[in-house]
Amino acid sequence: MNKNQSPFFFGILLLAACTLLSGNRFKPAASKVQTAEEDQSTRDSLIFLEKYQISAEENAMRDKTLAIARSFLSTPYVSGTLDIYPDERLVINLRQLDCWTMVENCLAISLTQRGGGNFQNYKQYVQQLRYWGGVIQGYGSRIHYFTGWVIQALQLGYLRDLTQSFGGEPFEKEINYLSLHADKYPKIRQQNAQKSIHMAEKRISAHHWFFVPKSKIRTMEYLIQEGDLVLLTSTKRGLDIAHEGFAVRINNRIHLLHASSLHKRVIISSLPLAEYMKDQKGQSGIIILRLND
Repeated sequence: MNKNQSPFFFGILLLAACTLLSGNRFKPAASKVQTAEEDQSTRDSLIFLEKYQISAEENAMRDKTLAIARSFLSTPYVSGTLDIYPDERLVINLRQLDCWTMVENCLAISLTQRGGGNFQNYKQYVQQLRYWGGVIQGYGSRIHYFTGWVIQALQLGYLRDLTQSFGGEPFEKEINYLSLHADKYPKIRQQNAQKSIHMAEKRISAHHWFFVPKSKIRTMEYLIQEGDLVLLTSTKRGLDIAHEGFAVRINNRIHLLHASSLHKRVIISSLPLAEYMKDQKGQSGIIILRLND
């Protein structure tokens, strides 16, 4: 101990450290217990910091984003996490992912790290990616079709669609699954939601899409790079995309890193993408997107 530093001084330091580590111990009794929502937000912010550091170790955007995706392996798959509130609000959940939120969060964290941002900036990126024009105005303002998410990301300059240049064929389809099955989505009945969703469906359907039929994936997969976004097109009437994930290369074959509803966690497919797709009767082919630096 420095002779100029008294035991009283170290007592003050010890008290301060205890206060930081024990959270609300020295607060009034009424605020002792942290709410579940606050606890989840704290956990999400810590996960964000971990992924931020992982992203910082890479240079190219697709490498940053894929590194984050790999770090999410074994994270639980949970659907419906964006619909936990009666009203529409920005939901952040890095503890539980589905195929869409995994892709979205990985990109949002990478964009934040590239710009030297913080947790608040990351949430702004999530909102920018998740809502039309980045504005929350009820359930209808959220992007409900992944191709809609792609359109917005293309306009923002975050990625490019390589499908046509990879030998893709026209993917001509009227996108209106939510309108056809409005009874399955009670929030559509909220004010102006149905009108907004119908307008979005028209906008998505008017876009010129291409896809690679699953029978042709094996002959063109050499063109796919690690970290490319792979979207699995749906055979369902009115539905655009059935699933999505990131391309990874194992033994010179492309596999899919994705949040699996079957395995209930984030995994890398055991089969190469071409073979994996053969068993997916509800999926017709793929769309390939590449992140811009």
